[in-house]
Amino acid sequence: MEFFKTMFQSLHDGEQVNITICRTGQELTMSLVTDLTSLKDKGVKDNIKPLVLSGTPDDFEANFEDALKPVLKESSFVSNVKEYEESVEKAKAESDMEKKKKAEEKSQKDEFKKLVDLARKNNEAHKFKDAKKVLVKAAALPMAEKSVIKKVEQEIDQTSGFGSMFGAVEDLSDGKDTADTSKPNPSEDSEETEDEETED
Repeated sequence: MEFFKTMFQSLHDGEQVNITICRTGQELTMSLVTDLTSLKDKGVKDNIKPLVLSGTPDDFEANFEDALKPVLKESSFVSNVKEYEESVEKAKAESDMEKKKKAEEKSQKDEFKKLVDLARKNNEAHKFKDAKKVLVKAAALPMAEKSVIKKVEQEIDQTSGFGSMFGAVEDLSDGKDTADTSKPNPSEDSEETEDEETED
């Protein structure tokens, strides 16, 4: 009987079959079960039972290899389930990473668009310095589009009269619309002014 050779050829790398042997009088009772500790599938764990063999030593010598086939087949199945579970976990992790990456990219694109819109709003209000400050912040974002930045810069230069022979347009920048969270927004300023007037 080439027991160990058969086991070696049948098991996948890392697979484990637990074997328990007990002598009762003139017979041996052997229990074989594939190791299921690495599996997450409760259905597989609950339905795979140990293979129990009983007989004399001569019985085992003559028939053990044939009796062993079911547990080796079972072991191969367990290995496939394990590989499947690992592939699912890997796919899920990669999917989560991809979702996170796309969400971050969308957030950055939204922020870029928000800053570009604010720069244009400042430009329309003749707040040219404020517009350029916002544009610098937009250009520093990872998802910044250089062509868009350049276009808005040209719009600001054109509106402000930069380089024009007719002279520059008065800059009305007040530092309020520069996406700078360290400064109070206009509504806060107006509330403070109203409070001061009320006190007076």
